[in-house]
Order: sequence, then structure tokens, then C-alpha cells
Amino acid sequence: MKITLVIFFTIILLADGRMKRKFKKLKFQKLSGPKDFDLLIFTQHWPETVCFTWQETVSNHTCNLPRDEEWTIHGIWPTQYHKEGPSYCNKSMQFDSAKLAPIEDELEVKWIDVENGTKPFSFWKHEWEKHGTCAMILPEVSDEYKYFKKGLELLDQYDMKGVLAKANIFPGKQYMVQEILDGVYNVLGKHCQVECVINPKTKERYLFEIRICFDKSFNLTDCDNIASYPTNCSKKKKITYPGTVPSRISVIQF
Repeated sequence: MKITLVIFFTIILLADGRMKRKFKKLKFQKLSGPKDFDLLIFTQHWPETVCFTWQETVSNHTCNLPRDEEWTIHGIWPTQYHKEGPSYCNKSMQFDSAKLAPIEDELEVKWIDVENGTKPFSFWKHEWEKHGTCAMILPEVSDEYKYFKKGLELLDQYDMKGVLAKANIFPGKQYMVQEILDGVYNVLGKHCQVECVINPKTKERYLFEIRICFDKSFNLTDCDNIASYPTNCSKKKKITYPGTVPSRISVIQF
């Protein structure tokens, strides 16, 4: 009887392409345990570009931008070589905002949720439950407080605005993506990953995120084994490092 049921449900799943893909995804998540990662990606994003993408989804969206023109934290992501994930490793470790009270003011500045109008703490909740619950097997990020505190420490040490400035790369100008990749390498001595977004109306490309990588002891390492390395940006066209939130209807002029 059990064998018959297994065969029956397998046929149903395979009969529908969408269900088949869903089945494969669930199977992968089951096999990927909390220890199944090789390195950690520390992702910083540029708030002006984050705001642009948020406003692109709905025209009346507004943004929470940091007081100063600074890169902010997206997250610390445990990652497998050449893959994404694992994620959501421990559903029993749910987000508790009270645990972040001692550092909440600093998080509001450095790990800010640019997308105004979302539920309070939803950004931090997402990062902890998706990524933090997988990273927590490491002593330095073994609980919610330590995970977010570590992000603040990494930002202080590897602030991307400062890194780019040392490479003579500044907001309000355009660069070839290779200049950014080389600039970060020349300052940090390790290869990073650069992410761009495209203005669908003007086709202008904007600098969005820069990702640097660490081993499980939080030693800086190359990102050359992560998915989408070294960039999703065009290597043939310049990208804009916006000095202000990009216009939704016109190209920034230089």
C-alpha cells in the first residue's frame, strides 16, 4: 500500500512542470542541512540604488535613506560553492526584536531597511531567519544578537564607501565594472562580486551591491567560488555609481 501511494503521488508531481520544479526545490532543501556551506558572503548595498529599485516596483513607494551617504548592510549569507544557500536552517529560532535592543539604534543607521512602509523589523527578521539560522553553527554568530553585531563589526572594518574611495571611485560618476572589481581587489587583496540593476526605461546601469567573502573563521577570502562571480553587470558598458536616487524617467547627466 505504501509503495502504491508513493508511485501515485510521484506521477502527479511529474505530470505538472511547475509541481516538478517545486518538488525538486523541496528535495534540495531537505538535503541541505545547517552545516552545508563553504563560506560566508558579506553583502553591502548602496541605498540610493536600493531606493530606486523599491520605487520602480510601485510609483508611490518612499524610502528610508541614511543620514549620511554611506553603504549599508544587506546581510551575512552562508553559501555553498557555486550555489545559493543553504537557507532557513532552523525554523525554531524565530526572530525576536527584543534581543537587538542594545544595538538597535546602530542597526537603524547601518543595517537600515530602505524600503519604507514595510512591517517593522521585517528586513532584519528575513535576514536572521533565512541566513542567520544557518550561520549560527559558527561561534561568532551563534545567536541572533551575535549575528547582527558581527554585521556591524564587518561594516566598520570593510566599509565599502571607504574601500572604493581608496580606489578613487566615488558617487556621482560612471565606471567600467572592471575598474570597481580591480579597485576593491587592490585595497582588500581579495576578489569581490559586484551586482548591478538596470533602469528599464533608460537602460542605464547602476551599482547596487558589493559582496566580499569570508571563510568560517571570518578570514577574508576570494569570492571566486560563489554563484554569479564576478558580476552580473555588463563588462562593455559603464555603470553609474549614483550620487542621488536615480530618476525613474531620465538618465543622470554628468
